[in-house]
Amino acid sequence: MDNFNLYNQVSSPYFGIIIAIAIVLPIILLNTFLKPKYKNNKKIKKNKVYIISNIIRIISFIMCIIVLCIFKNDYDIKNTNIWFGIMLFFYILYYELFIRYIVRGRKEKELYKPFMYVKVPIVICISGGLIFTGIWSKNIYLIISSILFSISNIYVSYKIYYSKFVEYRDLYDENRKPVNKKIVRDEKVPKGLKYVTVVVFIYNKYTNEWLMQKRSKDKGSKWATTSGHPVSGQSSIQGMITEIKEELGVDVKDSELKFITTVDRKEKFADIYYLDKDLNIKELNLQKEEVDDVKWMTNKEIEDLYKAGKFKKTHYNYYKELLKCIKEKSV
Repeated sequence: MDNFNLYNQVSSPYFGIIIAIAIVLPIILLNTFLKPKYKNNKKIKKNKVYIISNIIRIISFIMCIIVLCIFKNDYDIKNTNIWFGIMLFFYILYYELFIRYIVRGRKEKELYKPFMYVKVPIVICISGGLIFTGIWSKNIYLIISSILFSISNIYVSYKIYYSKFVEYRDLYDENRKPVNKKIVRDEKVPKGLKYVTVVVFIYNKYTNEWLMQKRSKDKGSKWATTSGHPVSGQSSIQGMITEIKEELGVDVKDSELKFITTVDRKEKFADIYYLDKDLNIKELNLQKEEVDDVKWMTNKEIEDLYKAGKFKKTHYNYYKELLKCIKEKSV
């Protein structure tokens, strides 16, 4: 240990190549075999800043590899353990700050797939490792290129995260007037304000049955109806059309949906819709993250499932409210 020196010149001539392979290969493999499926399959807006950031990211990464290969004799191969130790430190920092305090207690499993646990921390670790390698070797070229790589990565990752995972909800006062405020999905609703949720009951008049869906394991595995939340900027009916498309793969027009009533709950306004449509279950494209199964059910079957504790309570209450309104309004 007395002879240990961060800045010694005893280095393998292939050190730069080893680092290049160690960095590039895992990323290629992860993007190829562990590419996550996102619930929110929105397209990232290709604005100029995003495109420029991607170009800087690619160029700066190539510069890092070139510099590592050219100045390979500036570091000791024995210091690789320290380099990976720093990467581990950055991963722990990422986990503590990002997962624990930003993602917090969200139940969306997509947030914990390879994008969050593998791809993002690897990029952060690579950035940190490259910067520290440059500092250790006193190589200004590596420091500059790695900083550019890190900054561009932060921006690109930020854009990907917000376009893929972050959904905002508009907030309303007790009288359902917009208050020009919004919150991130699953964030605590400020006192005195509410958001909108939408629910639809799909009916087949030829068989007198309702289309119900069994929620995925992550969603409780109970039977319920199609529902969701309009994202910021969407109207109630637009949000309902989006949810039907996402969960069932069915395109519905505004004119097909009939608004029934609104149930005023503690933190939200629940808009209930009615849809008379004969759907073939075998042709539905179910959203696997949300729905495990679908089934046409009679009123008795729904009642029996609820009594057995296998039907979501809030949705059963919406169902009863729907029947009540249908009876009164003769929908």
